[in-house]
Amino acid sequence: NSQTIEVEETLSLQDKEIDMIRKALRKHKGKRKYAAKELGISERTLYRKINEYHIEE
Repeated sequence: NSQTIEVEETLSLQDKEIDMIRKALRKHKGKRKYAAKELGISERTLYRKINEYHIEE
């Protein structure tokens, strides 16, 4: 079922994104400014994703 495949891909992409955000925050000791720069996103986008995914800093 193609719909099942799309859902699985979406979940794995979300998991990958969460993992990348956590690693960047850990690397930069929770400093969102530097984590966002490394990830190539704005601080505002990073803040939104942290809240959206309930990521602990």
